Amino acid sequence: MVGAAWKQDNRGKGIYVDHEATTGEEEERECYVEDKSQGNWAELPDLVIERIFSYLNNEKRYYSSLVCRRWYQAFHLPYVWSTFVLEDRVLSRRRFNYHLGWQYTLDHYRAQIFLYKTAKNIRTLIFAPMLNFFNLFEVMNMLSQFSERYPGSLDNIHTLKFTFNCDMAFRTENAIYGTGGQLLQALKKLMSFLPGLTSLELTNLLLDSSEALYLLDDVCYTRCLNLHSLTLINCTKVPCRLLHPGAFLRLHSLRISPQTLSPDLLWLIGCTKLQHLHVIQNAYTESCYSIDSKAWTELNQKNPALKVHLKSTGKTKREIIWQERAPVSSILYNSRYSKVTMPSILTVVDLYRNRLKVYGHLGLPRFHTSNSFQHRIDMALITLVRECPNLHTLVIRERISTATLILLVSSANCNSLRRLYVRRNALLLRADWPRSLEWTEDYYSWLKTTSRSYEATQVEVSNQLRQPDWQALNDQQFKILKVNVEVDSC
Repeated sequence: MVGAAWKQDNRGKGIYVDHEATTGEEEERECYVEDKSQGNWAELPDLVIERIFSYLNNEKRYYSSLVCRRWYQAFHLPYVWSTFVLEDRVLSRRRFNYHLGWQYTLDHYRAQIFLYKTAKNIRTLIFAPMLNFFNLFEVMNMLSQFSERYPGSLDNIHTLKFTFNCDMAFRTENAIYGTGGQLLQALKKLMSFLPGLTSLELTNLLLDSSEALYLLDDVCYTRCLNLHSLTLINCTKVPCRLLHPGAFLRLHSLRISPQTLSPDLLWLIGCTKLQHLHVIQNAYTESCYSIDSKAWTELNQKNPALKVHLKSTGKTKREIIWQERAPVSSILYNSRYSKVTMPSILTVVDLYRNRLKVYGHLGLPRFHTSNSFQHRIDMALITLVRECPNLHTLVIRERISTATLILLVSSANCNSLRRLYVRRNALLLRADWPRSLEWTEDYYSWLKTTSRSYEATQVEVSNQLRQPDWQALNDQQFKILKVNVEVDSC
């Protein structure tokens, strides 16, 4: 259990605070609890208050524990520390350096006490992008030495997430750097001391090919039957053929960058029971070629249950690297600068017409879109919906008209569409479609009348989707929208 916490004074100095409260502090807490005008927060059940504390960061947990004795006790509950996020100033104190000024360095003594009291409660260990590489190295070494000195102390950790801060634009002109050397050795040593590991995420390591080839040797040797989820985003700077992911026989989900894929890896994956293969690229992903279509065909024959998900994240403006003949069931853009274009839609229809189930752009855009019908994406979306009969989830963030929205849900081949997410602020109240030869006069008149009112459009979309409570999302709702492609693509 935890008997201490860290806070900062007015000078920014890290202070170690013991929770052995004085008599005056206890009386103040009791007086606070007795004030019923603030509600009965202190009387919440353990399960509820434990879950609330788990959403707070380390600093907010400490200040919440000072409210009353009941919340002080909640600070020690095991589930509160099930997820531990390591950041630059966590487990550190400020010291003065004559050359660099005030620096935050790891406080080994207090970090040792923290691990001794909380290590057994940690289930998910997250290394956030850190600027202080020396502290990062020291923490990983301390965790390894602690596990070696106290066997079984880290056995409960089942998820390890490590993200390297590779963007050094504020320090040098050559902004992108990868890890390696002693940092890489410390990471590999730490992974070897986590016997209960079932989920591993390594992001933006940007290793050289010579180092990447041996990155997961120890994990493959000891966890080949235990690992269920593996993420290798930008493991290397340049295209490199890694075979390690194919050695985990019980892997359920694999997230990997396109430069790490190879025909040999696809052949190994075909021999496993992998269900979801996510091909993810971001701003640090180097441009590379797609895999030969024959390799995807053989993979589909050996593992017909496998679903491939293409995704673009970060601030990248590049188009997704299309994989010809891959069993793609979802395509998602989570970049603020990506746009829907007619060539992209035609490529999707041509390659993945019969398998595509999820398509969309997440997040709020950071580019200008025209209100003119000729420069919008309305016709591209209609083409996508009509040509992909299995499409059931569609996320639209760019400007479309209410008439386009009605045509989307009333298309002849749109019977499978079940989830439709549209931004209310990007929905234009217009009936600007020219009359098609297939439309009767009554239908065209009905379309113009219905699309000139948000209420009438919402009623029509609700009836077509058979969802009485359907409505367009505001920007705040759209910003936090998430799509679970592993569930929605089934």
